[in-house]
Amino acid sequence: MKEWLSNIKGGKRFWKQVSITALLFVSAFIITIILENLFPNYNTGTIALRRDSWLTLTIFAISTIILPAITEETFYRKNMISFQNKRMLISTTLLSMFLYAIEHSLTIWGIFLTMIWALPLSISYIKTKNIYVPMTAHFIGNLLGNGIDVIITVISMI
Repeated sequence: MKEWLSNIKGGKRFWKQVSITALLFVSAFIITIILENLFPNYNTGTIALRRDSWLTLTIFAISTIILPAITEETFYRKNMISFQNKRMLISTTLLSMFLYAIEHSLTIWGIFLTMIWALPLSISYIKTKNIYVPMTAHFIGNLLGNGIDVIITVISMI
């Protein structure tokens, strides 16, 4: 956490890389939403987490906004992508994207869509070799997407 905070305080270069990655990550979500609407009969294989009480809403917020940025980027990018050589880089990147996708979905269509989300995060890590760039961008993307769900749910619960 100290190293992540140090990177966050790092200045313009870090935030420029994070901004580009976050923009591409959010764009990937938009692309998948468009594809889902173009093919509404295709099952994405995703589950909907309950948000019908303060407890389930809190669990939803922690498990969809905070934890994924840290755990998924550490595991799927930092621990899986190998810079040993170009062939290893490509194969480990594709494998990490695929495993990331099957964590989120259980159908071919859903896996394809989720791999689109993983692409900007993977490219960002490869280009910067700094896991904190995609980690921060992932957090921002999840905060925007799932944070809206949390706000809407809080409003409906009041």
